Amino acid sequence: MPNIQQIVVPINGTAESFKALSLASDLAKIYQAQICLLLVTYFSTETDDKSTYSSWLATPLTGSVSRYAENVFLRAKDLLPANIDISTHHLSGQPASKILEFTKAHNTDLIIMGCRKLNLFSSILNGSTSRQILEKSTCPVIIVK
Repeated sequence: MPNIQQIVVPINGTAESFKALSLASDLAKIYQAQICLLLVTYFSTETDDKSTYSSWLATPLTGSVSRYAENVFLRAKDLLPANIDISTHHLSGQPASKILEFTKAHNTDLIIMGCRKLNLFSSILNGSTSRQILEKSTCPVIIVK
């Protein structure tokens, strides 16, 4: 039986990421593992006004990164049982790169992440974060559809 102590779950507020969190929760109970919730945004909280939590960037572009991160983490924590050890991490940058850097630096045992069904054009133009993680990760990856 594998020794899984740390499960990283990249989340972004989508239904797919929360489906992955559900599987991670089940496995964390079995292995008594810690779940690391990892949110990667393109912009950092430095774009937010600290007093109003509004962004100096145009709202259609981003809005408040702090408020977004807080909401995503709160929703994720609400889905997890109280007896699971969790940690939250918010990074900014290109998602696939940051996820790979984080998991390598933290000796992650398993990544569980959701994926969206991209059409061929979107997949070619933007690439798929889950595909990049699957191809480049040094630890096992479970992709939840």
